[in-house]
Amino acid sequence: MKQSFHRLLLPVIGLALVACSPVASAPIQTSLPTMLPTANQPEVIPGVWAISFEYPFPENFWNVGIHRYRFYIDCPLLSQDSYTGEMQRFIVSEEMPVHESPVYLRLRGLSFGPLAPLSTITISPTQSTIAVVTFLGITEEDAKLSQASSDCEVLIHWDGVSTQALSPGEPFQP
Repeated sequence: MKQSFHRLLLPVIGLALVACSPVASAPIQTSLPTMLPTANQPEVIPGVWAISFEYPFPENFWNVGIHRYRFYIDCPLLSQDSYTGEMQRFIVSEEMPVHESPVYLRLRGLSFGPLAPLSTITISPTQSTIAVVTFLGITEEDAKLSQASSDCEVLIHWDGVSTQALSPGEPFQP
């Protein structure tokens, strides 16, 4: 009880200290402003980019029961080695409500967004589903190259019998 009280009290004390601290006055300008350009232009830092590969499953695709899937990724532009993901599983049950947004089948499980936290393992048979693999932290150039490259292959394999290629989307900044 004492520890939780102290944990609640510390942010309050911190806010009080910030609120009561003296405000630094603006520095006094001692030199005349110059119209000369700076010697070095500020360096432009390239943004962090991403690209998603997706496959939207047809409506009412999944039948009631347990389903398994895994991804296979071979994209030399974005990863040096090919990758076969771990087998993931989910349950389709008529007892589940249909969510307004699609459910995404991702490398580690199901979520309600392509970058959202993993959030469910059970869906309705009428649930809209999309297989997605997103590469994060890449350059804009690599994202655009992988979008147009036939060397970049992302596949989903489900229920031990079917395989489908995922299509690259537009590069974006997350």
